[in-house]
Amino acid sequence: MPTISALPDARLVNLFHSGWSDRQIAEEYGISVQAVSKRRMKMGLVRKRIAKEVSDSLAVRWDILTPARGKAHYSEHSARALKIYLRMRMGDTALSEQQKTMAKAWVQELIDRHQVLCYDPDRDEGWYYRPRRPQDGKRVIDWPADLPYPSEGFKRALDLPDW
Repeated sequence: MPTISALPDARLVNLFHSGWSDRQIAEEYGISVQAVSKRRMKMGLVRKRIAKEVSDSLAVRWDILTPARGKAHYSEHSARALKIYLRMRMGDTALSEQQKTMAKAWVQELIDRHQVLCYDPDRDEGWYYRPRRPQDGKRVIDWPADLPYPSEGFKRALDLPDW
């Protein structure tokens, strides 16, 4: 197994701020989750509760591919915008103004185009948009009716804003 030195500091910082989990980073570089976690903590990169909740909650709906598994969908613009939007809706105070602006522009485009975000790991691009259907309600993503939400807070965060 490769060592943690295979992962440059700058790359770890970039992946961390792109929302990658320790597990995803470990898979990508063929190292242990514990090694990633220890190095990240030593660098002062502390996981925020809300960011982790968003990542874990999205994992209930989708198993988003990382480069280690053949494709890279986790850091696509749509995925980043979705995660930042959800963090913003859940009250994450660690977001920058630039991140908030990106998330607001992304969700405004969903509203203007009457679309929802979908994910299919078998598609080359992974992420795609489809027209909004009545069963989507105010959700920003397609969420199956028979799949329970991880939490009420996450469920509320998936709604379009009332602005």
